[in-house]
Amino acid sequence: MKSILMWSALGLAGTGAAQAQSSVTVFGVMDLGIQYTNGAGPGGGSVRALSNGGLSTSRLGFRGSEDLGGGLRAGFWLEGSLNPDTGDGRPSNSSNQASGAGAAGTIAFDRMSYVSLSSDTLGEVRLGRDFIPTHYNSIYFDPFNANGVARAGNLTFATVGTGPLPTTIAGSNTVSYWLPPNLGGFYGMAMVGTGENLSTAVNRDDGNFAGARLGFASGAFDVAAAVTRSKFKSTATLGDYTHANIGGSWDAGFAKFFALYNKVAVKLALGTVRKNTAEIGAHIPAFDVGRIRISYAYLDDRSDENLRNVNGMPRSRDDARQFGIGYVHNLSKRTALYGTYARLTNSGQARYVVSGGVAPGAGHRSTGLDLGVRHLF
Repeated sequence: MKSILMWSALGLAGTGAAQAQSSVTVFGVMDLGIQYTNGAGPGGGSVRALSNGGLSTSRLGFRGSEDLGGGLRAGFWLEGSLNPDTGDGRPSNSSNQASGAGAAGTIAFDRMSYVSLSSDTLGEVRLGRDFIPTHYNSIYFDPFNANGVARAGNLTFATVGTGPLPTTIAGSNTVSYWLPPNLGGFYGMAMVGTGENLSTAVNRDDGNFAGARLGFASGAFDVAAAVTRSKFKSTATLGDYTHANIGGSWDAGFAKFFALYNKVAVKLALGTVRKNTAEIGAHIPAFDVGRIRISYAYLDDRSDENLRNVNGMPRSRDDARQFGIGYVHNLSKRTALYGTYARLTNSGQARYVVSGGVAPGAGHRSTGLDLGVRHLF
């Protein structure tokens, strides 16, 4: 990572005004692997592919800061997901709605794109695109860090169906406030975002959301709770979306333990989809430079009884469970080899699938295997 003097690079050294020192850092991740996934049952199949992000999301980023004096700093962060197997980028979303979804191919700063003002005593204000409060819990308290075939998101990102809504992971057009870092272990943030619709539009509230996260970390313990609520006009497949979760970790030395519990509700026109997901897992040190990762997750569908599958069965029977195990071997501080296996078992008419996999037949299992290498720069 390299730091450069921004003012010098911009040729502003001769303005005559007092100038604070600024820096810009370029950073990123390249993560590629060989993946095999299988979806059992009618309509399923298997795929052998070059996978991306089995350990960490591949990305390219730029971040910078300027010391304004008096403890105040200005900063920016631009971070975009990459698909290094094809050489292109992932789409972003301009309005937190299906209509705002971009096209894959061009490099977009879909992960983070914000400008900020911060102080060690007053906290930080960010304007732009960022992860929503509940997703920060998914990142920190999922043993697979929300990546790869065994990520908790195979179940916890599922909203109306088996995939995420636009505000499940990140939000655009946001303003957020982050507590200062010197609060005796307490930390937290609050965020609001807008869909930027016309006031006269029928769906004027679509894409608007608000959320917050509050946690406490001390020594080996870390625990946090979060909630996010998004507004969407109720239809047969969409409606107001509420996601709440609580997670924690404990580093016992011989192993680091994780737990994450999620509650999701989507108010459709004909009833409410409700899903509760619980996950436990651990990181176990191995061979001095490696760690074993393991997790078990269970999704309990508690949707209204009047919400039915195509065959007439209540969707409240569409439960699922997932087991994941993997190993990470650090070749250096920047480079690691990894392998991950996941087995996701569906019941009822559920068709949940491991990340990157083929959707199985209703009520059948989905499995996946990742073998890859990750490099940080």
